[in-house]
Amino acid sequence: MIPVPNMGKNPAVSIVIPVYNRKKLLTRAVESVLAQTYQNFELLIVDDGSTDDSYRNIFKLINYDYRIKYLRHSNRKTPLSLNAGINLSSGRFITFLDSDDEYSINHIEQRVKLFSGNKKLELVYSGAMLIGSEEDMYVPDAGNLKKLIHLDKCVIGATLFGKEYVFRQLGGFRNVYSYDSDFVRRAKRKFSVGKFDSPTYIYHRDSQDSVLTQLKKSMK
Repeated sequence: MIPVPNMGKNPAVSIVIPVYNRKKLLTRAVESVLAQTYQNFELLIVDDGSTDDSYRNIFKLINYDYRIKYLRHSNRKTPLSLNAGINLSSGRFITFLDSDDEYSINHIEQRVKLFSGNKKLELVYSGAMLIGSEEDMYVPDAGNLKKLIHLDKCVIGATLFGKEYVFRQLGGFRNVYSYDSDFVRRAKRKFSVGKFDSPTYIYHRDSQDSVLTQLKKSMK
């Protein structure tokens, strides 16, 4: 881990990580945030009622870095956990990271620079570096759960990066399947939304306990 910088009280970027029973993988995700080339952020970890003592590792991280904040509530599923993080955030921008994934080292810096050069832009999403077998890359289609669609054609929710008022004015995410594509559809009606061609989000589809993997198993 790199030394903790003194960034003052107003972070530019709020990063929300929802976590449920990811004690072994969470540290990898958090360390990828702390290693970012852009350091003016706060990290909000929302524990969705974990039962694996994830908090023990989280508390160690909190003691190391004052920018890490922790919230725990009863199990409410990912969309509502993300909304809890949004409500607590104080950054001008909000973005996300799944607890079993990670960022490339310049992930945040690239997006901050993108917005700095385009003042009218309000929300972006991007592709991702996909880790796993090719079979894992096919997930249930939001338009027809009986069909599978490749992740390259999907909105990957954790890649969303936008101005904080976009998330607040839309009331955050709805508690539905493919809450991310639902959010982008709603956002496009009111805001300037773009797709950023920079797959610096590292998406691990080899996690057998992921929501998408479990849903695929239930379809068989």
